[in-house]
Amino acid sequence: AMATKTKTAVTKGVRSRQKIVETAAVLFNQKGFTGCSMGDIVAASGLEKGTLYGHFSTKEELALLAFDYAWKDTSDKRLRNVDTVSNAVDKLKLHVDNYVNTPSFPGGCPLLNFAVDADDGNLALRTRVRKALKGWEDLLAKVVEDGQSAGEINPEIDPHSVANLVISILEGATVVARINKRSAALDDAQRHLNLYMETAVRFRTDS
Repeated sequence: AMATKTKTAVTKGVRSRQKIVETAAVLFNQKGFTGCSMGDIVAASGLEKGTLYGHFSTKEELALLAFDYAWKDTSDKRLRNVDTVSNAVDKLKLHVDNYVNTPSFPGGCPLLNFAVDADDGNLALRTRVRKALKGWEDLLAKVVEDGQSAGEINPEIDPHSVANLVISILEGATVVARINKRSAALDDAQRHLNLYMETAVRFRTDS
C-alpha cells in the first residue's frame, strides 16, 4: 500500500508543478516578469502559497520554466504540419502561414514579451530567450540548406539570411500589429514573404 501512496503523491506533485508553470507562463507573458508577483501566480493557480514555494524558491527560476513552456507551445503551433510538406520553399511558406494565422499564446509572442523583460538585467532569462531565437533561426536555416541540397532553393542564397529575414519581418509585424490593433501588418508581411520565397528563394531552372 505504501508504494501506491508514494506514486500517487509524486503524480500529484508533478501535476501541481505543471499547473504552476502553465499558470505562470500565461501571467508572465501577459503582464511581464516585473508586473507579475508570486502572489498573483498563487491566486491564479488556486494552489497554496506553500505549494508554490515548495516547487520554486525564486520567481527567476519559475520564469525560466514558464518561458520554456510558452515557447514550446508557440513553436509547436508555428511548425504544425511543416514536416509533412516535401518542398523546402513550401515548408517555409507554411511556417509563415502558421505564424500569421494560428492564435498566439495568451499575451502574444513569448519571444518578444520575455525579451523585453530580459533587458532589465535578468541574465539567465536573456540567455534562455537568445537560445530560443537561435534555435528558431537554425531550424529555418536547416530547411533552406536541405532545400539547396535537393535543388529546390537558390544555391546562391545564404540560409541564415533567409532565416533572419523571415523572423525579423514576422516579429516586426507582430509589434506593429500589437500597437495598431486592427493593423494589416501581418498579412502584409506574409504577402511580402511569399513573394520573396517565390522570386528569390525558390530555385528556378529558367533563370
